[in-house]
Parts: sequence; structure tokens; C-alpha cells
Amino acid sequence: MKKFKWYIALLAFILTMAVSVGGIYLRQRQMVNEPLLKRIGDYESVEAVNLLQKGDLLTVSVQLGYVHDLATIHSELSEEISRLLGRKNYSLELVDKRDESLDEAYVAVHLALFEGEQRGNFTEMGEQVARILNDMGMDEHKLLVNDERIYFQARNGDKYLYEIIDRSPRRSEEGDRT
Repeated sequence: MKKFKWYIALLAFILTMAVSVGGIYLRQRQMVNEPLLKRIGDYESVEAVNLLQKGDLLTVSVQLGYVHDLATIHSELSEEISRLLGRKNYSLELVDKRDESLDEAYVAVHLALFEGEQRGNFTEMGEQVARILNDMGMDEHKLLVNDERIYFQARNGDKYLYEIIDRSPRRSEEGDRT
């Protein structure tokens, strides 16, 4: 019986793994990544799209120009990504063009936004946010609330900021007692 040559077996194993991983990478790129980049990039307000895979989570980072309705574009992008990725675990990250004045404005209103999210006093939240931002001299701001999120956008000159706050599901009084 001839001696078994381990180095040949190891080399064959490594080559097989390399070809398999390369095939998976090419399939992912051609069947998922390229169509996703093209479909998202076709939106008028989208300036750039980047994909970042970390473990099982795919982050779709979208650089947006200024939009008049953050809630609508966020919803459309989320639906498009879901259509292409199905049940795959992903997150959508919207990239804005904020500056120091917009960061300061968000810091000034973020407590009101989160208090509104927790208490559900959205009218009061909107009035407080408007008062703060008007005092700061912001050119424009919009605040929209739906069942799932609070959408906040502000613009000052050619700079703009987008923030999306997920609303936590409301617990019933009975659920709070247990």
C-alpha cells in the first residue's frame, strides 16, 4: 500500500473550498447585490448606495438628496429592499448631509421627540419641536408620525438632517400588571 500524501489532500480541499466560496460570492453579487444597487439607485432622490455585510446582517446605506417626504421615500426603499432580499436580515441606513448646526438642532429637540414617542402626546411634541427650531432659525423642518415610526427632517441652507425613531409597541394596562 502506498503512503497517503496529506499535502495533496489538503491542497485539493483548499482548492475545493476556494472555488465554492468564489461561486457563492459571484452568485450573491450577480443575483442580489447588483440588482439591489441598480433598483435603489434608480430612485431620483438617491445619490449613492453602498452594501455592507457583517455576519448575517446586510446594511443598505443610502445617501439621499433632500426629499420633501422622508416617510414616503423610507417606505418605498424598505419595500423595494424587502422585495429583492425577501426574509434576509437587513437594515436600511439613510445618510443625510448634516452639519454642526443641524446636529445641535437635533440635540435640542430629541428629548421632545422621544417623550412624544413614549407618551403619545404628538401634538404637544410637534409644537415644542417647532418652537425650538424656529428659535434656532432653521429654514425648514417636518415631523410625521405613523403607527411604526416618527420621521423628523430639518433643513438649513443646503444641509439637511434625517432621523427616524421606531415607535415601541404599546403595552396594554393588563400586560403592565403582570
